[in-house]
Amino acid sequence: MSAHGTLGPRYLATALEELTSEKFVLLPGPRQVGKTTLARAWLDARGGGRYLNWDAPTDRRSILKNEPFDAVGAMVLDELHKYARWKSYLKGLFDKTHDQLAVVVTGSARLDVFVRGGDSMLGRYELLRLHPLSLGELTHGGVPEPPRTAEAWATLGRAPAPTSMLEQLESFGGFPEPFYRASHAFHTRWSSRRRDLVLREDLRELTHIRAVSLVEHLWFLLPERVGSLLSVNALREELAVAHDTVSAWLDAFERLYLVFRLPPFVVRRTRSLTKERKLYLWDWSQVEDPAARFENLVASHLLKAVHAWTDLGYGDFDLFYARDREKREVDFVVTQRRKPVALIECKLGDEELSPSLVRLGEMLPNAARIQVVRKPGVDRHHGKTRVVSAGVFLAGLC
Repeated sequence: MSAHGTLGPRYLATALEELTSEKFVLLPGPRQVGKTTLARAWLDARGGGRYLNWDAPTDRRSILKNEPFDAVGAMVLDELHKYARWKSYLKGLFDKTHDQLAVVVTGSARLDVFVRGGDSMLGRYELLRLHPLSLGELTHGGVPEPPRTAEAWATLGRAPAPTSMLEQLESFGGFPEPFYRASHAFHTRWSSRRRDLVLREDLRELTHIRAVSLVEHLWFLLPERVGSLLSVNALREELAVAHDTVSAWLDAFERLYLVFRLPPFVVRRTRSLTKERKLYLWDWSQVEDPAARFENLVASHLLKAVHAWTDLGYGDFDLFYARDREKREVDFVVTQRRKPVALIECKLGDEELSPSLVRLGEMLPNAARIQVVRKPGVDRHHGKTRVVSAGVFLAGLC
């Protein structure tokens, strides 16, 4: 798939078809990431069906009237989480029709969080979290199995993606429309419209937050804090609001796929170590600093991979940052069942080994050590550490 082409089948298309044969599928992801496009393509591949959008009055009326849908064969319910009783509605729909009806439910909020509020959907759904475009999706389009050994991590992504593709992702982000338009003017307009939709409509509708100007102020403070330990107290002082208020707003940003935060994976834990998380944006193109933007891009690629591996049943994967009691840090640690399998450090141009990566790697000897650099044409080993270009390593992920 060309970086300048048009959007083809998304990386979850095959999984979506397979999983809907037995259960309803929840397909959450950021606003404008391509959920509706993927869901409609799924309907078309099945020969058609029913598409209902909660935001459309006539469609909302059909849902509230509890119309029978078993005869349509397949159905997409878009933005259904905005219905206060959506979980009980889906439970009833599944119990009545799951043998005759395949259903995909999309949402621009974290449906997995909402589902955990009760067990009414237990055993009735599969979760597929849709992410923005990435080097792996643009080059091979699928979800490769996760590396199972340190040696497998050390050979991940042998075929490099074009440098122009990485540059385009850095400049315009991974959301399909601005990425494929590749226009700075369009990207600016799109970013402004999307921010207004999420902060002025979705946030107020789902959380009842009314202090829009202060919430926007918080949003504009976050890009310069990407990749650093996030101090809620510092944000509270700058905004002159309560600590709990800032925490609630950040939680809402996370639920609406504006940001994600990584907790620390602490090596040789002590009580004095901070539990502050690191923050990243789903749209890394909003980060101005080149080093922070690159780190955010790598974080997003890794999060996409661990979500896909977990959702597709390859294992229980998570993403953290690593630190020890001497406060040495490594940007990312991928875990499986909470055991570290890869330590990953980002460097914009420096090929010299990170001392923290070496030291924490010695403390976690079963984890692969990888230093990802922005510079193209790099792929070599220094002892047990692989130093590799982002265009090579990230293209090996999904």
